[in-house]
Amino acid sequence: MDALGLWNSLAPYNWAVKPHGTAFPYFCNILQGDGDVKVRFLMLEGWRTLHDYVRLRADLSYGVISAPVEFPQFQMVVLNSGEIKFFRHDTGFVPREIEDKDFPIVEKILWEAYGVMLRVESDSSLPMRFAAEKSLFARVEDKSGIWRDEPLEIPDPQQYVEHISFKTDDIKKACDLPLVQAEALNVDFSLLLGVSTDEEKPKALYRFVVADSVSGAVELDCRVTVDSSHSLKDLWETMPQRFLEFLIKRGRVPGRVRVSSARVFRFIRPLCIELPFRLSIHESLSVGNG
Repeated sequence: MDALGLWNSLAPYNWAVKPHGTAFPYFCNILQGDGDVKVRFLMLEGWRTLHDYVRLRADLSYGVISAPVEFPQFQMVVLNSGEIKFFRHDTGFVPREIEDKDFPIVEKILWEAYGVMLRVESDSSLPMRFAAEKSLFARVEDKSGIWRDEPLEIPDPQQYVEHISFKTDDIKKACDLPLVQAEALNVDFSLLLGVSTDEEKPKALYRFVVADSVSGAVELDCRVTVDSSHSLKDLWETMPQRFLEFLIKRGRVPGRVRVSSARVFRFIRPLCIELPFRLSIHESLSVGNG
């Protein structure tokens, strides 16, 4: 696949591969690499993942996933050295190298993707063959093991809704706190790179941190992970309540709250309806030392 030299020409397109017996198709997408990585070949899992991936590419503050590598997928990484690695990604977990159980499906996807790339050399319009039918080009395997070109009709995206709520008693307590106009706090909630839990299946750590805007002193540093009852979306939706509880424990409300991204801004903003601090975005904001 790498020797074909088609990564750049295919990067704008998505196409699908659906092995027989899988619950959903896998969507092939190419990301140019950086550093030691030449290219990443993404095999995104299911329509919901594809829709969210496309939305994130259009709006970096969309949803709760901050980078394409956090989406559920298999991924082939081609290094500049020529070495090739294969990984499994699951949202909220550290990517792992693929295991024996993964090989059959990954091999099928890659073989069909390679076939598509070979055909694109002589027919550059192939990935868009079914665009007029509001469908993606797909390679689909039937029960007898035969692969065919098929249009995969694009369903409407599922509605994305965020639910942010506060405990009534906590809001009452916070409304009684003094407002200190001269104070400002920096707030960040993000994936903490380079660290993970020490488990059989290591989880990614997400860091909720609050620091004084002037001194930089960290006043709250909370690390959270997904679990059986809390998805990544749950972690984001409960973050504003955590911030409210922090303010109550702190005993006063700052005049200004500075956040690190439009996503953090969106989740904190409902608290502005209840408390009179000014909220602003500073995308170069540095909060704590990690």
